[in-house]
Amino acid sequence: MNNDKIGKLSFHALLGEIEIRSLTEDKLEAALDVLNNSFFLMESVSIATEINLPQNVKARKELRELCRLTAQDGVSLVAIEKCTDTLVGVSFNKIQFPSIDSEEEPFFLKFRNNSTHTPQAQALMDFMITVDSEQDVFKKFDLTSVCELMFLAILPTWQKRGIGRALTAATIELTRHLSKGKEDKKSIANFPKPQAVTALFTSKYSQRIGQSLGFRVLNTVPYKKFHFNGKAFSDRIDSMHDCCQHVIYFV
Repeated sequence: MNNDKIGKLSFHALLGEIEIRSLTEDKLEAALDVLNNSFFLMESVSIATEINLPQNVKARKELRELCRLTAQDGVSLVAIEKCTDTLVGVSFNKIQFPSIDSEEEPFFLKFRNNSTHTPQAQALMDFMITVDSEQDVFKKFDLTSVCELMFLAILPTWQKRGIGRALTAATIELTRHLSKGKEDKKSIANFPKPQAVTALFTSKYSQRIGQSLGFRVLNTVPYKKFHFNGKAFSDRIDSMHDCCQHVIYFV
């Protein structure tokens, strides 16, 4: 991995005092810390699987490692406050493609089976794997690759300023760029060109972002359908967030 650059592209977009750009090596730990200070504490499925509880440090560390591996694809994005160079938001994005070998496990399943040991992290991964599998986008739309917006996180003090929407829009734009074969000369790997952006939007907030940007809803999954540690997901999640949406945006 390049010492100062994870990203395949030098991606820049401006949102007032905020700059959206490719995640670089020097910002990786700060991006992972944003997960600890927002996503793992406030995101619906993290709450449902008790990843948010203080004692479940190991589960959070396992999911940080998931994001560390995901960052190696070079398509994750961060939001930076320009005047202080402070990282305030991140979109961990993963290039996904169908397994060529029928015996090869998909990325999430492989990580779940080999790299998670806590029931909390395993439950979150099981949720992602299950919802993704209910609508196989590769078979349904004859796709060879997608960019999955895996985790979207904004620091609490920076929420409700349009940063989540900006990161999502930038993910679409970056995916469109890659779909046309416009890779940086310093690319660290080759992969099938993504034809769409997919995501699991787990709150009303992210679902509104998706709707405003034109994502297509493939599947709506109620939280009461899933259980962890003796309770339905819906028993722990705020009732305003009653479902997850599996969505797609074709570039």
